[in-house]
Amino acid sequence: MSRRPERGVVLVAAVTALALMSVLALGLAERTVLDERLAEKSLAALQADALARSGVAVAAVVLAETGAAGAPDTLGAPWAVDVGRQPLGPGWVEVQVEDEARRLDLNAPELADAVPRLLALLGLDPGLADALADWTDADDVPRPRGAERDWYLTQTPPLVPRNAPFASVGELALVRGIDAAALARLRPFVTVAGEHAVNPNTASREVLRAVVQDAAAVDRLLAARGGGAIAAEDVAALLPDAPGAVRLVLAPRGQHYTVRAVGGVGALRRTVETTLSAPAGVEPEIVAWRAVER
Repeated sequence: MSRRPERGVVLVAAVTALALMSVLALGLAERTVLDERLAEKSLAALQADALARSGVAVAAVVLAETGAAGAPDTLGAPWAVDVGRQPLGPGWVEVQVEDEARRLDLNAPELADAVPRLLALLGLDPGLADALADWTDADDVPRPRGAERDWYLTQTPPLVPRNAPFASVGELALVRGIDAAALARLRPFVTVAGEHAVNPNTASREVLRAVVQDAAAVDRLLAARGGGAIAAEDVAALLPDAPGAVRLVLAPRGQHYTVRAVGGVGALRRTVETTLSAPAGVEPEIVAWRAVER
């Protein structure tokens, strides 16, 4: 009896088994490559995060050094200089620092009168100041152009005003009348960090106009800071006709700083934004930390 058919069956079985083994081997190889890539990506992500955190640490050191010196904050201060992307370890880091005293603090009672003026200067409705104040005050009595609990509860979804200081600038989006365009217009000019004065060395013309209420006086401030830092004792000489209350809310150094640090490794990026409390002579302390999704 011929054994050729049996040999044919055996051959087919052997080829099939070999094919299956090849598929399995290829699958394992692809899985190994995938695992290696995932491991590399995870490592790069950790490294990028570490680089971003190191950027914040460096900014804190620089702020501590300038704070110890007691010099005014200016746009040319060491912490304010943009040094661009710096290679570091396995990647690079970029750091940007801004003092919050360049902005008008919406939580500061001393600066409340300047809010409607800033809104007008930015081309927004000054009446929004009523809505901003109603969101943060403790009562439920609406101002003429504001809104309180009863109005917010009729919205979809219903809201309840904070009745306390703003926790973030983004929270303004919840306030009656503040749409996305208005918020985008306001962002560069306002803060809720806890500043009780505006820095004449770093504030924009719009913020200074809202506080000082005198265009010619603001021009003098801007011209003076172009020639060097404005110290506390210079304010009275530059603003001889300004009320005392205005001079009190102009200070050459702030207490809070926003740090934006980006770390990169290969194609991966990690970005963090922090707020540092760093009054002169005090070690900087992180009071807010946010990872930015990219």
